[in-house]
Amino acid sequence: MGHGEVGLTPEHAMIPANLLRRIRNDLPMPVTIAALGNEAPPSKHSDGYYRFLCPNCREMKATVNPRNNLAHCFCCGQNFNNIDLLIRLGYNFRSAVALLEQWLLRYQTQEAKKSNPTPPTVPK
Repeated sequence: MGHGEVGLTPEHAMIPANLLRRIRNDLPMPVTIAALGNEAPPSKHSDGYYRFLCPNCREMKATVNPRNNLAHCFCCGQNFNNIDLLIRLGYNFRSAVALLEQWLLRYQTQEAKKSNPTPPTVPK
């Protein structure tokens, strides 16, 4: 196994560790939950925090720490990152990573457009 790669099983291709890190750290969990649409757990902003229904204990006590993009359920004690959340919602690891990678790229594209808006074109 090469440096910086995580192996799944011999019949699967390697997923770069850097991609896993970016999915966990660079894709805000509220963006992931919004992208889930009808599959998403109920969520809300409350007291300055983003909270959602814990898929483990079904209590509205899972709270996202914006500094590290991890959620912690203050009822059952379960911790979640984006990958963990999708797995708990029934995705397998590989499909969760593939979907989250698409959402990360879309999110980064949208953020880049916000910070670098294209100037209006002047007709000739």
